[in-house]
Amino acid sequence: MKLQRLLMAALMGGVMMIPVWAAPTDANPAGNGNIMITADQLTYDGISGRAEAKGSVVITKDDKTMTGASGWYNTKGEEGFLTGGVSMIGNNMSMAASEVHVLHNHQFDATGNVHLQKDDRQLFGDQVNYNTETGYGEIIGHGQLVMADNVLTGQHITAFTNQISATAKGNVTLSSASRNVNATADEAVYTQTPNQNDGVAYLKGNARAVQNGNILEAPELKIELSDNSAETLGGRSTLIITPK
Repeated sequence: MKLQRLLMAALMGGVMMIPVWAAPTDANPAGNGNIMITADQLTYDGISGRAEAKGSVVITKDDKTMTGASGWYNTKGEEGFLTGGVSMIGNNMSMAASEVHVLHNHQFDATGNVHLQKDDRQLFGDQVNYNTETGYGEIIGHGQLVMADNVLTGQHITAFTNQISATAKGNVTLSSASRNVNATADEAVYTQTPNQNDGVAYLKGNARAVQNGNILEAPELKIELSDNSAETLGGRSTLIITPK
């Protein structure tokens, strides 16, 4: 207890940096893989494993580095929280948000003007929950999923970014600038092979697609971006051709 009190007292003022080695857990049985925490002010409880940090906080674990104004990290639970202009940089990915909660260094729950980039795929929204191991992401509120030239928006989007498959609901739009395609619907399911221009979208509910001034409306539409084709899947449809 005396040693713990001395450690905590030493960390109360000034710019401090402490390497914190993770204790053995079910997720990390060997206890290897260290955590580096830097801040203007730090307190650390060696019994609970919780570090409180304020002022230019930097948390580094494995391939990921997070920065923010203040937050905390628990080395035993491998859980942390940062707020205040948070950024995270890892292998082939980066993220910016107002606040980020992290668990086991692969589950990131971010809120406030979130922008996450993984390879050439980007996720925007009020809230983004993303797992770096599975590539599964959930966007809640003003969602936008950017896949190279193709952009899918909706109020709620779930997606696997590794193989590129997504479901969007609520005020859905799909656009491709190079193909001059813009579509809207109540819901959409989108799939694409990474690094290929073979995107396929199934639009459901008040589906409408516009390309080069031509309009196709139907209860459901299938759009194949590889050949710019559109197919109605059910119900009465309307096609409006704009003369060139």
